[in-house]
Amino acid sequence: MTSEEIQAIFFVECEESLVAAEAGLAACKDGTQDADTVNAIFRAVHSIKGGAGAFGYTALQAYTHTFETLLSDVRDGILAVSEPLVDVLLRALDTLTDHVASARDNSTPPEDAGLIAEMTAAQTGDGAASAAEPVAEVATAPAQPETAAASSDLDFDLDSMLDSIVGDFDAAEPAAPAPSPSWKVHIRPHAGAMGNGGEPLLLLREVEALGGECVACETSSVPLLDELNPQQGYLGWTFLMPGSVDQAAVQDIYDFVGDDCDLAFGADATIPAVRLSVAAPPAPVAVAQLAAAASVSLTPVRPTAAAPANDEAAKPAAGQPQVQSIRIDLPKLDRLIDSVGELVIAQAMMAQRLASEGIAASEELALLDGLTRDIQESAMSIRAQPIGSVFSRVPRILRELASSTGKQVKLELIGEATELDKTVIERLGEPLTHLIRNAVDHGIETVQERLAAGKPAEGTLVLAAEHRSGRILIRITDDGRGIDRERVFAKAVEKGLVAADAQMSKEDIDALIFAPGFSTAASITSVSGRGVGMDVVRQNVKELGGRITIESEHGKGTSFTLTLPLTLAISDGMIVNVGDQTLIVPLTHVVESLRPKPGDIQGLGTNQQLLNVRGKFIPVLPVYQAIGAARSLANAEAGVLIVVDTEVAGQAALLVDDICDQRQFVIKSLDTHYRAVEGIAGATILGDGQVALILDVDGLVAGALAHPDRKAA
Repeated sequence: MTSEEIQAIFFVECEESLVAAEAGLAACKDGTQDADTVNAIFRAVHSIKGGAGAFGYTALQAYTHTFETLLSDVRDGILAVSEPLVDVLLRALDTLTDHVASARDNSTPPEDAGLIAEMTAAQTGDGAASAAEPVAEVATAPAQPETAAASSDLDFDLDSMLDSIVGDFDAAEPAAPAPSPSWKVHIRPHAGAMGNGGEPLLLLREVEALGGECVACETSSVPLLDELNPQQGYLGWTFLMPGSVDQAAVQDIYDFVGDDCDLAFGADATIPAVRLSVAAPPAPVAVAQLAAAASVSLTPVRPTAAAPANDEAAKPAAGQPQVQSIRIDLPKLDRLIDSVGELVIAQAMMAQRLASEGIAASEELALLDGLTRDIQESAMSIRAQPIGSVFSRVPRILRELASSTGKQVKLELIGEATELDKTVIERLGEPLTHLIRNAVDHGIETVQERLAAGKPAEGTLVLAAEHRSGRILIRITDDGRGIDRERVFAKAVEKGLVAADAQMSKEDIDALIFAPGFSTAASITSVSGRGVGMDVVRQNVKELGGRITIESEHGKGTSFTLTLPLTLAISDGMIVNVGDQTLIVPLTHVVESLRPKPGDIQGLGTNQQLLNVRGKFIPVLPVYQAIGAARSLANAEAGVLIVVDTEVAGQAALLVDDICDQRQFVIKSLDTHYRAVEGIAGATILGDGQVALILDVDGLVAGALAHPDRKAA
């Protein structure tokens, strides 16, 4: 693995740590935190600090050191969790996010002097973030300077160095016994300890920084100089830890090292034996260990009581399954999904060929179909991720908006665990950011306006996600002023988007806010006013194969609903014939299909028909008319009606000639290979090699019902 690949893994872990810290601080702000919450925040920042030091990101490392020190005081109970302190920690986390981004992009680090001063003041009790109750003074050892990596010289006498280390240990004056209940930890790095940016010296210094005293360096495994393998680990250390430090703090230091370093706790525990490496690690471990041995001071301490009783609790129970994970490059997953798509097409082609030649293989085809579906679902589940990774960015956006607009906004998250395809998640960030900025700037009123309207001073923004019929619905709802449709219409007339005498429905007026260049802002600010954003939102959602709808009530608030596919690759659908065309109706929209009986269809006006479905009348949409296909049906009773459910217009009945089959299909984008076509979501390849268009059911029904007299070109 190259250093670039290792650094890429580090930055992925940084993103995960930032999300964990954000969640923990959100709990602190809500007052629902506990000791585990604070420990999780500390571990997240500590992990970033460790990697920053290993890769030489000195600015990031220095900043996280101050951040971590403040969190350590909170964790140890020296500082109480208070609202001013949480505000400082949230702003510190925002700056840490910028630091990580600058390290990743190799750009100028953010200005952090002010926040470092605030964190230092909070730590000493001089800042606003200090606890309300007076805090007793705690004596701490001066912080030791940290370096990005340990330098070592290969030209040395191994025997002399080891004799010097052991000799100094034997000649040292005995130290006073550590306060009970001190405990011991035994540490032995192995051959892979230098992998993934690891550095044994820095980790040992972290143990020392916790107050640990190195009381022994185990050298019995060191071979003669001519037998020494520089890519093998030979040394082990024993540290005496003060009773104020718990075992978890040491384990946190070695979290990301994994099996490349063994730990043993307790006075009676033994240092694990040396494990020989099978494959050489990316750096000479023995040399790094010797450099560590030369720099770690040995202080002989009289044996003390055994480790605390909870040592055993930290060990996994016998036979308990351990969840393991592996990181996979996204392009590899993309190739897997493409291969599964081709497998689906090949399976359909084989079924078509066997059927055309009259070969009976129904059992074999059913087995193949089941296996193909299992492979497809497994591949999709690998790419599935919780939408919480997108939602986690919202608190920072709201903090920035609150600072720039002066508005108070409370965030409510619903359905963060809802999963969807990683590609969809990656492309959701920009449209969600625009919608949230729009909700805060245009929707939620100022504190004075809200109080005058009888509302709470603090506005509420709700971000919700849910699965529904094979799709995902994301709602962004605010309790603000709602859409002022008179103002929107007047602005549209002013910009020449509509005629002054145009008769428009509420939905049509709401849709005007998606027009390019449209804005109702009185002035241009850093948040809005230039008329860009909402048109980008609609375009991005459309490119994802989804739709966006608006519900608004003046004075009460607005809700934007994004309806998106769970995946952009493979879906299920009905293959139907319409005139001279073969089309696909996505199964996620289908409620039922039926052949109408005489009297089931009733006329409405001159050119509209309604279907009576168990006493409920729904509009009938002839698909041939909507897409401009040749007409082959004499009347609706001669065809098949497919009842579909849409987000915009409710239920409707699609009139088709007949239904040929139902199977999985691979979605191919028309935008990529041709251009966007109204009422068409994409295309696919059928088993006989024919290209079939996939209907955009939502767009088709909404367009037909909004303009019943319009004929397709």
